[in-house]
Amino acid sequence: MRTTPTNPLADHVVLIGTGETAVAALWRLCAAGARIRWYADHADVGEEAVLAHALGGGRIELCFDDPRTAPLGGAAAVVTARGDGRDLQIAERARADAVPVHVAGRPDLSSVMLTDLECAARVAWNGRRGGERAISWLRAVRA
Repeated sequence: MRTTPTNPLADHVVLIGTGETAVAALWRLCAAGARIRWYADHADVGEEAVLAHALGGGRIELCFDDPRTAPLGGAAAVVTARGDGRDLQIAERARADAVPVHVAGRPDLSSVMLTDLECAARVAWNGRRGGERAISWLRAVRA
C-alpha cells in the first residue's frame, strides 16, 4: 500500500544505515537537495559525510543515536537501508506514525519509492518553498 506524507511541517528525510545502499541513497537525496537526518551505525563515516555535505550544500545532520527510538516528528519520510531485521522494526514504527517509509531492496515493505523522494526534494529545492510544495507534488504523483 502506497502512502503520501500528510504532515505539512515535514522538512527532512530520516536515513538509517551506513552500508553501500545507504550511502548511495544519501548521495542521491543530497544531490536532489533534500534535508537529511542520517542515523549512522558507526563513527567511521567521515568521507561519506564530507561528500554528502558537498553534494547537499550542508543539508545533512549526522546522528549516532539508536534509530529505533529516533524522533519522527517533522520527518517527510524514512529511508532505512541497514539490511537487517531492524529495517522491519523501523518500517513498522514509521507506518504507525503515518510517515512514509522506503526500505531499500524491499518494495513489499515500502510505502514510497526513493525516486519519488528525490523528485519531491528537487521540487522543494528548486521552488524554494520547502516541504509544502514537495508534499503537494507527492500527493499528485500518488493520486
